[in-house]
Amino acid sequence: MKYATLLGFSGINRDVSDFLPATGEIAEAENLSIPKVGVLKKGFDYQIKGSQITASQDILGGINWKQADGTSTHIIAIDGSTNAEIYIYSAGSWSSQSQALTAAKKVRFSYSPTLDVVFAGNLSDDTRQYNGTGWSTTTNLSGAPKTKFPFVFGRRVYLLNCDLSATLYPERAFRSSLVDSGSITWDTTNDWITFDDVITGVGKNGENMFVGCEDSCWIFTKSDEKYQIMDKGVVSHESIATYGEWTFCAMRDGIYAFNGGSWKKISKPIQEYWDSIPEANISEIQAKVRGHNLYIYIGDITEPDSLGNVLWDYDILSNTWMRGGLVDEVKHLHNYITSSGEALFMGNDDGEIFEMFTSETQNTATYKSMLETHWFNGSGIRYTDTWYELHGVGNKLSGLKVHYKVNDEDNGWKSVGELNGAIDMVKLGGIKGKRIKFLLEEYSSNNMYELHQLSIGYQPGYVPEDTED
Repeated sequence: MKYATLLGFSGINRDVSDFLPATGEIAEAENLSIPKVGVLKKGFDYQIKGSQITASQDILGGINWKQADGTSTHIIAIDGSTNAEIYIYSAGSWSSQSQALTAAKKVRFSYSPTLDVVFAGNLSDDTRQYNGTGWSTTTNLSGAPKTKFPFVFGRRVYLLNCDLSATLYPERAFRSSLVDSGSITWDTTNDWITFDDVITGVGKNGENMFVGCEDSCWIFTKSDEKYQIMDKGVVSHESIATYGEWTFCAMRDGIYAFNGGSWKKISKPIQEYWDSIPEANISEIQAKVRGHNLYIYIGDITEPDSLGNVLWDYDILSNTWMRGGLVDEVKHLHNYITSSGEALFMGNDDGEIFEMFTSETQNTATYKSMLETHWFNGSGIRYTDTWYELHGVGNKLSGLKVHYKVNDEDNGWKSVGELNGAIDMVKLGGIKGKRIKFLLEEYSSNNMYELHQLSIGYQPGYVPEDTED
């Protein structure tokens, strides 16, 4: 008997021939992560922080305000039936800040270490700041415009895509005086920059400001140099994320990375999924970096299957993709520094904030994980092999149900048993076929198992008599 082995799991790749997958690549997976090279582990778990704030309302924004004294304050915004509101987490609960903002408008935050305040804007209401004791629309903001995107860059505060005295300037960035004195003023007549396009988001790229627009991307430097770097636009402010020299952002045809000199499209292995994002979801794409992983939420899609609440996990260092399927709809992703370090937080459409990767459930619910392999070709497509057994090696394997199909993608899955324990084997019963693939799946909570290797035992086939060598 011979064995074909799949080991060194390296993520999902749908952009490859059945005959050319790299070692360890898989066809599909859900709610599995790669915590170390070659190992799959159940993941994408999360638990609520505090309690539900307001039922049936979207989380509109969030930030970790890292204050000058080193402490962190968790600030979020939530929609309401009449007004949106800002909340701060304190003493184990969410506390309303009584700001009575316009409903259904996303709230973006940015903080200034020098001024030691956090700014908030939603374009509809006056831009405001919080200093740890109270909110103000006048301190440091007298004469400032309303803004969709407040952003602290260098020694100034920038307000991008603005409303100044009831006139919209979606292409402009107004900026403050220098923050050096401990306070700022605004000259909205003279001190602004135009990007000649509707601004859709802003972030950092190295030491520079990265500005995404509807049909272009720009760099703005601390020495006031401005230049266009792309003739495609960014679909959402929340899709802009930074890791080291790389700035990631979502465009209509995929996720791109910019390193200050060149662009790279990184989403080709999952392009089949990306192409099925509904138009209504494009502007709602979320992205956030935690550690060396980029998490990208794209919502519900219909291809290659009907999938709900899709959250992608892109390992920046290994260039691999894994897919999560969440119980909750994501409305906002942000980071917050807990006592254990930087964590990823998610706000849903039901007034709740969750910490990711902490609970071994999804909001207390049992949830699914699955793995679909690429085809194993055995002796080659001219040969009919006899497949006898599937071996699994891992940690805490429990109730991992095994299904298979042979020869044709259109053939249905057939159940054959399950894997349990650290080392287990499922007998296949002498299945004959030119090639075989497997689907492994389970539903559970508190079962964060690992899978290290799969091996298939088979008897090589023969060359049919009417086939020439």
